Amino acid sequence: GKTNLKAPNRPLLCAGLCCIMKNLLVSFSGGETSAFMAQWLSRTYEKYGYENIVFVFANTGLESERTLEFIEKCDKHFKLNVQWIEAEVIYEYNKGTRFYMTNFDEASRNGEPFEAMIKKYGIPNQANPQCTRELKGAPIQAFGKQYFNGERYHTAIGIRSDEIDRMNAKAKQRGFIYPLISSKMIPVNKPMINFYWRNMPFRLELKGYQGNCKTCWKKADKKLYQIAKENPNAFDFMRRMEEKYGNFFPKQRLEKWLAQGKEIPKNITFFRNNRSAVQILQEAQNWNGKIKDDSDEYSYQTDLLGGDSCEVFSECSNT
Repeated sequence: GKTNLKAPNRPLLCAGLCCIMKNLLVSFSGGETSAFMAQWLSRTYEKYGYENIVFVFANTGLESERTLEFIEKCDKHFKLNVQWIEAEVIYEYNKGTRFYMTNFDEASRNGEPFEAMIKKYGIPNQANPQCTRELKGAPIQAFGKQYFNGERYHTAIGIRSDEIDRMNAKAKQRGFIYPLISSKMIPVNKPMINFYWRNMPFRLELKGYQGNCKTCWKKADKKLYQIAKENPNAFDFMRRMEEKYGNFFPKQRLEKWLAQGKEIPKNITFFRNNRSAVQILQEAQNWNGKIKDDSDEYSYQTDLLGGDSCEVFSECSNT
């Protein structure tokens, strides 16, 4: 590398990683935090000894259209050359998920990669959270292996200082780094990210509780209820998947349950406490709460509770 990562007066890019590696893959989720990280790394990566950098967005087919538009704007404005990929599910159970290339115009917008994953692994939920693993983690790793010709590389993850609890416990072994969490860098939190984008000519046109994945089952109930009130059609895909695959169980999982003498569930749903999309919509009708939009928060205070989104490769993704 050109510069040792331990060089004095330079902020460390990672927590616990000290080895020099010339290749850097930046996981661009499409949110404002990862976009901030991407534009910063595009200008500074060579200072830390990296020779090659690539920015990757893995599309599930369920991201908000505004997320896709934001990625395209960031790509052009910051000249990132973002690589758009989608999961290629291999239906042999001893074969891992691969990837195929796409772009803004041709990216799936009706959940096609997501349904392909469900056909093999079943409906994801709190008990079986395979969606991030198979739709984000696996295709990005497959892309990185091919792009860097099998050479080792670091993966930069957009997690802020107020989300430190989401760092992956196996980050060092997996080569994950967290540029926005560093003892030698001003800790970046949500209000700082908001302040940066407020002064830019464009930003992600989503409210904080909406997030990139429109009706992610990891969201808190109150967020789901708010989304249901604003746009009940956002739950159409999950409702359709529950009707179509609610009684589908992957062969290996079914065999494991039978071997353990477990009762086979009658119906698989997305949401916590075995609730369906229809139930969430019904519960939302009786909810009269109010959600704070943290995309409008600009005070420099750290929310120690963090967020509930699931950045790829974070601890909550169970990868």
